[in-house]
Amino acid sequence: MYLLNTETYELRSGLQPTFRQEGYAILSHRWVGQEITFDQLKDETLGLRFSTAPARTPQVDKICGAAQTARDLGIKWIWIDSCCVDRANAVEQTESINSMFKWYRDAKVCIAYLSDVQKQEPHNDVPTPERFDSLERQGPSIWFSRGWTLQELLAPRNMRFYDKDWNFIGTKITQSHTLERITGIDSHYLTGEKHFATACIATKMSWMAGRTTTRIEDIAYSMLGIFNITMATQYGEGIRAFMRLQETLLSTSRDESLFAWRMPERDAGIRSIRDANQDIAWDSDEWGLLALSPDWFKDSAHVTTEHPPDVERPLKSFEMTQGGIIAPISKVYWSRLYQCLLIIGVTVPVGLVMLPFIGKSQVKRSKLDFECPLRCRLRNITGTQALVRIYLRPLSSGYKRIRACEFGRGDIPKNVRSSKWTERAIVFQPAIGYLD
Repeated sequence: MYLLNTETYELRSGLQPTFRQEGYAILSHRWVGQEITFDQLKDETLGLRFSTAPARTPQVDKICGAAQTARDLGIKWIWIDSCCVDRANAVEQTESINSMFKWYRDAKVCIAYLSDVQKQEPHNDVPTPERFDSLERQGPSIWFSRGWTLQELLAPRNMRFYDKDWNFIGTKITQSHTLERITGIDSHYLTGEKHFATACIATKMSWMAGRTTTRIEDIAYSMLGIFNITMATQYGEGIRAFMRLQETLLSTSRDESLFAWRMPERDAGIRSIRDANQDIAWDSDEWGLLALSPDWFKDSAHVTTEHPPDVERPLKSFEMTQGGIIAPISKVYWSRLYQCLLIIGVTVPVGLVMLPFIGKSQVKRSKLDFECPLRCRLRNITGTQALVRIYLRPLSSGYKRIRACEFGRGDIPKNVRSSKWTERAIVFQPAIGYLD
């Protein structure tokens, strides 16, 4: 681990526990233009130390401002991702990616620099989202839309926000309710009142929805610390990095909310598999159990695994296999009596509710397709929780997910029954095509 001396601007190598004992600051920022790299820093050291750089750039000023802010807080060392990691060393880069969450967590203070925000004095003492408004676009700072800044927001215990001129805006705790409105992350997780690790996979994924990274692989790599896992970095693998992330979660967790996502559009998946060989045919709203992107979890912020529903299957029984996931399939299906009532169309005496006539083809499909319950619930706006269920369709040698843009409706009603047995079978996963 390399840290920058806030007085001499020289890099020092050492073990993280040593720096943690001395106390260090860490910078959270978005990269803008050509940032000063590890190799370039030595050429800037004297100019940084004596403020005599021949051509001061925003990138140089950022390092000066961060170091000065840390010095003002009485801190000797600071870690800046742009210049404290030797990216030419693949081993060091992988270690830094897998250790970054810990580095942010153990910092004495995290300095969040919002280069597109100008602090405005509030008219009252109530924090408002406008305090973080961007000068470059409508809405909050671009910092909030970046992938890496998610773990940088969650990990530190002490986080301080600064505007473009290094004016202090507030702390993560004092601004927690404003940050909740901007990010969708419950303020209890931001203040530490409740550790974010207690949130389920689907909820954490929803926090990443809509965020972007310069390299597509970093969408997955930037979430490693949030899920407390490690992965080898393989730049060039594209969206497959996110698939590997989910496969790792599948092998290390019992959390079935991993499958509690909904496609944002009907063709969101089919676009990515058109140029790939498939063993089975896929329609526009069909997929497997693993999502293609965190964006598919954007409506899963209120999914929870607390007090999980009683679903009759082994706790840990999902595993990857070639072509998909071996899963214990629990069925929820209409009782035969109810199907008969749907066919003939009768008037229910109580309430005089007329059940609609359903054609034979639809009844046949209803006998084949079914809802599979997951061990998680979805909290709605009234605060009540409904069992999360997904739709599956049996094939000759397994299953595939259908109606992937929606969940099953509500809890299991009285006219529907759940099977008392589970079938262990493969749920197919589409092969990803050639993506940019």
